[in-house]
Amino acid sequence: MRILHTADWHLNSRLGRQQRNPDLVRALNRVALYLEEERVDVMLVAGDLFRERSHAEQLQAGVEIIKIAFKPFIERGGTIVAICGNHDSEVFFTTLRDALDLVMPASQHGDELHSSGRLYLVPRARVLRLSDRDGQVVQFVLMPYPSSSYLRGEAGQRFETLAQRNRAIAEQFRSVLTRLQQGLESRWPSVLVSHILTRGMLAPSGHYLEESDEVRLEASDLSFPWSYVALGHVHCPQAALPNAVHMRYAGSIERLDYGERDDQKSVVLLEIKDGRLVEPPRLLPLESAPFYEVEVRNPAQELPTLPALYPDHERALVRYILHWDSSTMSVGERERLCQAIEGLFPRWYEREIRDVRSGTVTSSALTFQQSRDVLATVRHYLDLCLKDDPEPEREAMLQLAEQLFMEVEER
Repeated sequence: MRILHTADWHLNSRLGRQQRNPDLVRALNRVALYLEEERVDVMLVAGDLFRERSHAEQLQAGVEIIKIAFKPFIERGGTIVAICGNHDSEVFFTTLRDALDLVMPASQHGDELHSSGRLYLVPRARVLRLSDRDGQVVQFVLMPYPSSSYLRGEAGQRFETLAQRNRAIAEQFRSVLTRLQQGLESRWPSVLVSHILTRGMLAPSGHYLEESDEVRLEASDLSFPWSYVALGHVHCPQAALPNAVHMRYAGSIERLDYGERDDQKSVVLLEIKDGRLVEPPRLLPLESAPFYEVEVRNPAQELPTLPALYPDHERALVRYILHWDSSTMSVGERERLCQAIEGLFPRWYEREIRDVRSGTVTSSALTFQQSRDVLATVRHYLDLCLKDDPEPEREAMLQLAEQLFMEVEER
């Protein structure tokens, strides 16, 4: 069975004033070509198909993008399996899954194997058993993002902190994973698909996380003899554990913010035959939009040189910083400089204007990370507001905020 592993599409994303769907559509079209060129049987999407807080019209547009790109793959018998990530709507996944199951039942050959040639959206943990055109069967253990949905059925549980709640989610996640592993057939190879961090791994924002931020897998949680482990959530393509070539984060399909400017995006191609990987997984490259931070200190001298310095200026995503002197330049002249820079970089997404005389700094637009990570932004704001308060009062306020975060997430 030939499998393509991808993740973290984040359809409907914005970066400041820029809509990212054109870049993401380009990447998905390349993925669709790889499916044909490499004769792929199954494409795994390890979470985060969509940007969080996508409204109904955006979700409809995202589904249309997926349909246009991958309908030919489905029509020739290919199968797409997509699990729910932390930015996906579990309600939307469940609704669409139920509609798809109504049109095309999931099982074939009794209950032993599941139907090929269709899209599976997976909001809850489950096992899929799929066969390729030659009859090779692979078992896919599908473990969506470890959210509070894993605690459903645990009536009466209340948690004082996010760290306490996440420990409970982690325990339930491991319990579900163990139960699914115990139900696997030893005669068939098994692939784990999840959207989660492994211990010691950097978060998508590039920072190490505390236990209050995320549920994480330990190396021991992956000790089962998996033929392959397909992970999402980390945007930079990499191995999930040291020296584990069969356990990978696919990474996002496009550079989503300036922090990913040096990432070489890709998807992962692998083949399983006779119960094991035929060869080490192969990375298939994806073209990505260039990112630049452009600082202009002397507009008269520097502006004429920018086209030569940035030959891809028309497609680059740019944050620019303009220094101006209000004692020698009018506001109108400053705006004309901004217009000149923005005309050269039509895909600018954020700007910062610094007055060298007064020291005033004005900026516009949020980064991708700031716009998507509401919880972290609120925490940062509270830390700034409470930094001079006595420690007991500060801790009490932060604990109240954590309770509010948990209540909002569980709604």
